[in-house]
Amino acid sequence: MDDVLDTPQFRATLRDLAAESGRSESELYKEAESDLAEMATKEGNLTVSGWDRFCHWLARAYKLDYLPQQVEDLKRLNRDSALIFLPNHRSYLDPLVLRSALEQHGFPPNNVLGGANLALWPLNHVGQRNGIVFIRREFRDDHLYRAVLKRYLAYLIENRKNLEWYIEGGRTRTGKLRPPRYGILSYVVDAFAEYPEHDVHIVPTSIIYDQQHEVGAISAEETGGAKKAESLGWLFDFAKSQSRRLGRAHLRFGEPLSLRDAVKLTLDDEGNPRPRLAVPKVAFETADRINAVTPVTPSALVTFALLDNGDRAITVPEGRKILEPLLEYINIMQLPVTQTFDLTDHGPLREALDTLVRENVVTKYSGGDESVYYVELVHQHEAAFYRNTIIHHFVARSIAELSLVEAAEANAENIPAATWAYARRLKDLLKFEFFFPTTREFAVAMEKEISIVSPGWQEESWTPSGIMDELRGQKLFLAHRVLGPFLEAYSLFADELEKYDPTAQVDESELVDRCLGLARQHWMQRSLHTPESISRDYFRNAYQLAENQHLISPDEPDLAERRRAFADELRTLVRRIDDLRLLALASGEPLLTERAVTVLGGSNG
Repeated sequence: MDDVLDTPQFRATLRDLAAESGRSESELYKEAESDLAEMATKEGNLTVSGWDRFCHWLARAYKLDYLPQQVEDLKRLNRDSALIFLPNHRSYLDPLVLRSALEQHGFPPNNVLGGANLALWPLNHVGQRNGIVFIRREFRDDHLYRAVLKRYLAYLIENRKNLEWYIEGGRTRTGKLRPPRYGILSYVVDAFAEYPEHDVHIVPTSIIYDQQHEVGAISAEETGGAKKAESLGWLFDFAKSQSRRLGRAHLRFGEPLSLRDAVKLTLDDEGNPRPRLAVPKVAFETADRINAVTPVTPSALVTFALLDNGDRAITVPEGRKILEPLLEYINIMQLPVTQTFDLTDHGPLREALDTLVRENVVTKYSGGDESVYYVELVHQHEAAFYRNTIIHHFVARSIAELSLVEAAEANAENIPAATWAYARRLKDLLKFEFFFPTTREFAVAMEKEISIVSPGWQEESWTPSGIMDELRGQKLFLAHRVLGPFLEAYSLFADELEKYDPTAQVDESELVDRCLGLARQHWMQRSLHTPESISRDYFRNAYQLAENQHLISPDEPDLAERRRAFADELRTLVRRIDDLRLLALASGEPLLTERAVTVLGGSNG
């Protein structure tokens, strides 16, 4: 307590808070002691090995897949630098998976920042003695609690203790990485600025599972259901659900980021560091590096093939037709895959399919000449969760496809310039869903992706009809499977926003709930292509986009006209996604419709 709270910096903070609040310093100090006792780890006789045995038992559904050399490299780095592990967050088991790998290489337990909602008796006492720092979920207006937490983090960094927390702030509801939360990271950057003698490295950490029992509950929450509160009964049910094998938990580490180097990039003209400017840069770079090392799993590929097939069941050979060009693309791009997965071997894909059937995510029908597989409505979000774990690898290709179609439809005179302009606009529209590199890096990625579709795309002789000729010869189309659900949800949101009185305030929760209800209705009427678009996260991100585009506040000029243009733009994008979907089906996927023939035969799509 004394080492943390009896410092000149914290005493100065207490004096300021006392002056602001009218409370005495002694009263505030007593409350600070209580706050610190609630969050701080403790020493005790409960052994780490006993806690480790419990963790191994709780995670018994999985076999760990990790690269030992990566952990050894981190161990060497840890000799001279404290480490901050920032994993993505898909499961309550994430800290157990990470700890399992680190303890095999002699790492002491990380100081893990976890939500106080999980501080269930008696695990709260055991957890605090094994490195868990329980913090409140909401403390924005509690200035004293924030000061205590910031000081405690500074104490840990000063003493070179390794930290761990989940930068998304909560488990993903869709399978893809959520936008990072800056709060804890900003405290850590401030603390590092106070004690810059020893460098601190951020370790981007990817954790992904072949199957997850909790995906069903997560999917129900995403479509509007209530979250079940944590309790001892909940913990018992969760532990019981891990009693059967669910495959592997895949752990990968991205290239560490030096906080010292990040802060150096924020120097002003006088050479003074501005550490807070480093926070968003570090957060987004961490997220980008997590995505870069996240491996492609067989389960993700199987659900990729089974979704967006026009409500049809497909056979195993039809699934292979869908996946073969994708596997070839993965090989060309040298994307990471799990250790047990050979792209030329369909065995792991078949095993993943059988497991998805066993877990009721996929339905199998064997009453005819050949078994067929499909995903029922109630499990569409679960299947999309697995598929979404890898779609970030295909966003650039999807934007390239859609940008080419836009350039062709607009009869652009300068195809390269128009394609690049459309790509930048799509990047701007999707920036609340995906993490994008710098403009220069994005331009390089676009050039690479479009060159795969058409090596001569930058030649002056390339015409709109030439674009469509090139696209008709393609075997791989990704935009409808990768971007379709997001753009469809955004379009529904924009249509509803357009109906709002431009002079009235827009309530985010009310609008999101209304969009959820409308999306369900549209799906029942089959005017919505995929039920995956019934997503609270997608509509919340659409609201953020609209706010970013200055379409929410009634104080903005020409609001009705700009909302109408926004809705028109998204409707057009959804229609172009439909055209790409039909081209995909006509290119070798298992369904060909009359409209696809029309698209194939048109002069410019």
